[in-house]
Amino acid sequence: MLPFYGRKLPRRIKKTEVEKLQKTNFFFSKRNISKLAIKISEKPSEVNLEIGFGDGKNIISQAQVLKDELFIACDPYLKGSLLIRKNIERLKIKNLALTDLPFLELTKYLKNLYFKKIFILFPDPWPKKKHKKRRLINDNFIKTISKFTKKKSRILVSTDNRDYLNQILYTFYKTKEFKLNNKYFNDSLIMKYNIPKTTYLRKAMESGNKSYFLVFDKEI
Repeated sequence: MLPFYGRKLPRRIKKTEVEKLQKTNFFFSKRNISKLAIKISEKPSEVNLEIGFGDGKNIISQAQVLKDELFIACDPYLKGSLLIRKNIERLKIKNLALTDLPFLELTKYLKNLYFKKIFILFPDPWPKKKHKKRRLINDNFIKTISKFTKKKSRILVSTDNRDYLNQILYTFYKTKEFKLNNKYFNDSLIMKYNIPKTTYLRKAMESGNKSYFLVFDKEI
C-alpha cells in the first residue's frame, strides 16, 4: 500500500467543523467505515467512485445528475469533505458517501463490489523525479482497480502533466484489460460525463497547461 503524504487537516480548521462532518450520515472514517456497506446496500443500482475528489464539484454534480446511482468519494485530505458538507445537506443529496480513507485502504472494506465508473481527476503528478514513485496510477494500482471493475466499467482520468500522461497511458496499455476509448477524449469526454470546471482544471487553464481527459474501458 502506498503511504499517505501530507497533512489530513487544513490549518486553522475549527474542531467543531470536523465534529459536524463526523456526525453526518454520509461521511465514513475508519471508526465507522463498516457502515458504508449498509449505505451501499440501500442503493442496489450502479455504484461509482471518485478517487481524490478535491473541491467536490465533480462528485456533487455527478450525484445530482444520476440520482439513481450511488457515488463514493475517497480523499484522505479532509479539506474537500469539510468544504462540501453544507452543500450536500443543503441540496439534500442522498446518493453520495464520503470517506477520508485512501483508496487502497478503502478496498479492504469493499466486498463483492464492482464500480461502473471510476473518476481520477488531476491526481497529484509528483513532478520531481525522486517523488514519481508516489504517483497513484502505477502497475499495482491497476491490478487493484481491476478487482473492483467488470466488463464495460470505465476509468475516467485527467492530468495536465505530460510525463504523468505518458505513464498513465503506458500503465493501462500494459495490462491488456483496459483499452483507451478513442470516441471520448478531452472536450467530448467532459461533455459526455458532465464534468464541471473544478479548481484543478481552472488552475491548469490559468497557468497555461494543457489538460488531458481520457477514458479507459474494461474489456475483460
